[in-house]
Amino acid sequence: MQVVLVRNIILTFLTFGIAYAIHKIIMRSIDKFMSTIGKEVKAPKTLSLIIGFLIYGFAIAVILAIWDVNLAPYLAGLGISGVVLGLAFQEPLTNFLSGILVLVTRKVFEGEVVDVDGLTGIVDVIKMNHTHLKTFDGKLILIPNRKVWAGTVTKFWPGKYRRIDIDVTIDYSVNMEKGVSVLKRVLEEEPLVVKDESVGNAVVFKSFDSKGVTLTVQFWTARETYFDTLNAVALRIKSSFEEEGIKIPYTVVEVIGLKS
Repeated sequence: MQVVLVRNIILTFLTFGIAYAIHKIIMRSIDKFMSTIGKEVKAPKTLSLIIGFLIYGFAIAVILAIWDVNLAPYLAGLGISGVVLGLAFQEPLTNFLSGILVLVTRKVFEGEVVDVDGLTGIVDVIKMNHTHLKTFDGKLILIPNRKVWAGTVTKFWPGKYRRIDIDVTIDYSVNMEKGVSVLKRVLEEEPLVVKDESVGNAVVFKSFDSKGVTLTVQFWTARETYFDTLNAVALRIKSSFEEEGIKIPYTVVEVIGLKS
């Protein structure tokens, strides 16, 4: 009896060890193959999760066979408990099936910046029950997959470029045509601004405000240089306005003293 017990324990650990090794070998082989053809795996974490789920599921079945565990009598004897368990697992099962649909249809995928019903962030990994979303302020949000599948998903950067809008107000004393001309020159001279036929940079009128004329500067940049381009254009606008003597109005508060 003790010999059989020791043998089963050894085989159990051996089975898990083999499953772990197979999982690692498959993932390394996929990475190596994708590198050979010059591409990368789009969703490595999610792919690893799916492959691991299949491998370890098979390993558990083998372990049950090693210990001669027959689940049929237990399943048959559940009776009314099966209904209770069915209701209890209804939500996880719905999330699991929704997760498969999300993965197959690629409604969202790892590394993508999305908004899911008002929750915005970067997709970290799509797991069996939840999609993990990392917000820009460092939070991790776990969204049930059924909400991802049924909800409205907004993809912020479906292409390689992203547009930036900056509102610039110039004083009424400044010639409007001159202001537009200087802003257009800024966009032409800034190397981080994309000059591509597929996109268009522009300076357009927005409104007449109490302090001056507001113009909207619209320009495109590569996704990875978004913040660098935003800062570079803002700095160039300020320095160009100073060189051209163009004033940016600001609020002046007058304090009138009362005579006693």
